[in-house]
Amino acid sequence: MSIESVVMDGDEIDLSKLSDEGRVRTPPGKIGLFIFLLGIAWSSFHFYTLGFGMLTSVLQRSLHLSFGLALCFLYFPHNRKKTENYDSVAWYDILLAVIGFISIFYIFYNYREIATRVGAPITADLWMGGLAIALILVAAYRAFGLALPTVALVFLIYPFVGQYMPDLIGHRGYRVTRVINELYITNSGIFGIPIGVSATFVFAFVLFGSFFQASGAGLYIVKIAFALLGRFRGGPAKASVLASGFMGSIAGSSVANTVVTGSITIPTMKDTGFDADVAGGVETAASTNGQFLPPVMGAAAFIMSEFTGIPYWQIAGAALLPALISYAGLLGMVHLQAAKTGMKPMPKDQIPPFWSTFLLGIFYWIPIGVLVYYLMIARMTPYAAGYFAILTSIGLIVFKRGVRIARGLKAGTVQLIPSLLEEGRGLWADFIGSLDSSAKSMAGIAVACASAGIIVGVVTLTGMGMRVTLIFSVLADQSLFLLLLGSAFLSIILGLGLPTTAKYAVMATLVAPAILAVEPTLPVVAVHLFILYYAILADDTPPVGVAAYAAAAIARSDPIRTGLYGFKFDLGAFFLPFMFVYNPEFLMVDTTWTKIVLIGITALFGIYCFSAVIQQWLIVKLEWWETAVLLAISIAMVWPTITTDIISLVAFVAIYMYQRHKAKRLIRDEIPII
Repeated sequence: MSIESVVMDGDEIDLSKLSDEGRVRTPPGKIGLFIFLLGIAWSSFHFYTLGFGMLTSVLQRSLHLSFGLALCFLYFPHNRKKTENYDSVAWYDILLAVIGFISIFYIFYNYREIATRVGAPITADLWMGGLAIALILVAAYRAFGLALPTVALVFLIYPFVGQYMPDLIGHRGYRVTRVINELYITNSGIFGIPIGVSATFVFAFVLFGSFFQASGAGLYIVKIAFALLGRFRGGPAKASVLASGFMGSIAGSSVANTVVTGSITIPTMKDTGFDADVAGGVETAASTNGQFLPPVMGAAAFIMSEFTGIPYWQIAGAALLPALISYAGLLGMVHLQAAKTGMKPMPKDQIPPFWSTFLLGIFYWIPIGVLVYYLMIARMTPYAAGYFAILTSIGLIVFKRGVRIARGLKAGTVQLIPSLLEEGRGLWADFIGSLDSSAKSMAGIAVACASAGIIVGVVTLTGMGMRVTLIFSVLADQSLFLLLLGSAFLSIILGLGLPTTAKYAVMATLVAPAILAVEPTLPVVAVHLFILYYAILADDTPPVGVAAYAAAAIARSDPIRTGLYGFKFDLGAFFLPFMFVYNPEFLMVDTTWTKIVLIGITALFGIYCFSAVIQQWLIVKLEWWETAVLLAISIAMVWPTITTDIISLVAFVAIYMYQRHKAKRLIRDEIPII
């Protein structure tokens, strides 16, 4: 299996035509070659600067965004729903790409002069700034639909109408010159933290994920998951969770993760009795949730590090236990789904032997070990750790092809020179394909981060954050729980249309400071991870979840129902962010290993009970009072104490024994359990 494509039921799914925003155009002829080379040049620039040093922040960010903005107009058509002539590029697409590139490259080319006139832009600055802002919103529409540009446009209008609004949210009003200066000339708008993270950390790990997948690691991880979990009820679905979780934490692309692992796990799930919608939903949830699973996590985690000033390795360490508990909750949801629908294990002849499978591909763990060492132990910068991991992945690809030549020569089936030429062409294709795949994944992310920068810049200019703090203080007067619940609800609503990076940036700018101002004793990392979790949870929600569309294409299912199932399976972890806000020991803050183990056990218990509530199943179907008791146990685990733990355990054992008795009675009376 390669990064370029996978085959499903005879149909080839081309990964080179997918990004986290959906399918990208691959036009034929000279224009297609030009777009391809532009993407390769963009990725090559980032690969070079990772190894030989970043440019000055303004230069790095402006060059990064100039390519990303141009590629968005070339990758994504104006009408994403059309199927006829989808890959054709109109003349106005090329014109918009050129103007978009120039409007951002203007900063790169004139940065010395512009630095001397911050606060006093000339006419050319204003024209280029206005064009850049407008084209970023248009490109965001092409990549993500109406939601993201609409939200950004609402914020963009706010500086001009504040004087007409009520005192609680009003302000004195700002001129166009001041707004463009803030958003385009300074580092607090378009070229602020979000695009800075996109131009450094995020691109590094997207490149790593592409090279890691090109090495063939995806198939190996799936085989390991099947070997471990295939023998259990609903084994393929549980293997999907394990494989997709691991690959999702590395790849950085939920869509590519869905296709690479889902092309194997989804058909196997269907073969063992899962409905197509359910199989796609399991894969969607597992692939998307890799965004909060260390060591890589998602792009938003790098933005979090910049916003909070907390080193990335420390954020990853804090997120580890909640991420493991979340995936355990997802496994619980899958287990209960398999139990209530009568799923069976995989056939024994389809389950690979664990140890031989593990040892044959043990070299795939080398890039992961390198990444973890440099990121978590040596504590180098994320882009430095990512660069060494990329080099290791490339070395792994070279090693595999060298072994293939050696085996062929030993068996006498190949000749040295032709084999070297063939494997050399394959190596070049893997290298170029990884660069191309990275560009397709990053174009939308760059524009999303630029859109988030517009929002952050407006908030900074107008002082909106202080006004939101006043509004949130009203909720806090009622209870911290209502304050957090309102934040979670707002994040999910925004998530119906915004990508994770933009959504987190908005919430971190508006809501996180408000929560910390009202409740200053809360750990900063807990509040920001709380926001990130609900931002990711919203990614599974239709109509935006592109991973659900990729899974539905493989499962031959309805994408909306697939997305809803993905959201349902994610609900098993709904209470988890409340747990670590109320008890920061979940994040390994000021605690001991003994307490961490006890907290982990308690959280697993609470999430499994909540999974049973969502599935309405434990051993047999739950009655209403059983549902109420299990829900109460789940809520009690948000504020765990010795007393609540004991009461909850006794109540759960009582329900479990009652369910077993009821199951035996149904079997005795020959009444179907499912």
